[in-house]
Amino acid sequence: MYYEGIGLLPFFFALIFSGLISGFIAGLLGVGGGIIIVPVLYHVLSSLGFSHEIIMHVSVATSLAIIIPTGWRSYVAHKKNNAVDFSIIKKWIGPTLIGSAFGATTAGLISGFYLTLFFATVALLVCIHLLMQNDNLRLGNKLPSGFFSYNIPLLVGAFSSMLGIGGGTFNVSIMSLYGVPIHKAVGTSAGLGFFLSIPGTLFFILTGLFVANLPPGSLGYVNLLGLILIAPLAALSAPFGAKYAHSLPKKTLTRLFAIFLFFTSIRMYLEIF
Repeated sequence: MYYEGIGLLPFFFALIFSGLISGFIAGLLGVGGGIIIVPVLYHVLSSLGFSHEIIMHVSVATSLAIIIPTGWRSYVAHKKNNAVDFSIIKKWIGPTLIGSAFGATTAGLISGFYLTLFFATVALLVCIHLLMQNDNLRLGNKLPSGFFSYNIPLLVGAFSSMLGIGGGTFNVSIMSLYGVPIHKAVGTSAGLGFFLSIPGTLFFILTGLFVANLPPGSLGYVNLLGLILIAPLAALSAPFGAKYAHSLPKKTLTRLFAIFLFFTSIRMYLEIF
């Protein structure tokens, strides 16, 4: 039961801490904070004794719901700094929304084992990418055009909603590889993350409406307690991250972030196998 294990007080403190940290990172890296929120919620719910069949679904869905307010705050902050490319948002928003709805529906219907395996594998791949990335690597001087170019935001939307993230993990890297300045890539990704999180959240609510043994205060797979505690703090700290994104080097933070993802991935593998 939810009151067993570590108890509710540490649960509240864990949610508060994750809210502050994830919001700051959302603004700093354009990752929506979900890549931090999901593993934190996963381990907290696991420690509280909830079934591993539902804790990843709840973590991913709640993370997407939290990204709605945090993504908006981050997006507005970057827009004030003239760091949003509206031509990219206009072109990518449609495929992003469709991909997000498809990904959330798929994630809501598959087992907890496969959803956790998917998250752990992607986290490990992102970790490797962050440690080995070459800032000078380019695939082109502008983003691809034509019909097939819409596959990029479509896939990013689908994978991101399945992971409970705002898409920045993918979008910033892709935009940078095609010559979009890093600050523009981060700000534009923040805007896309806000729009992506809305259909993802709605479809996780729908697919989880009749699931049993969810944490108290859940609406479908979205845990409202987590949303209420984390979202305001994350929204409060997001503009600070966005401010520092324009003044601080991110190399050390990127490496620490990669190490965090590595240990998160390994722990998830150990728990499901």
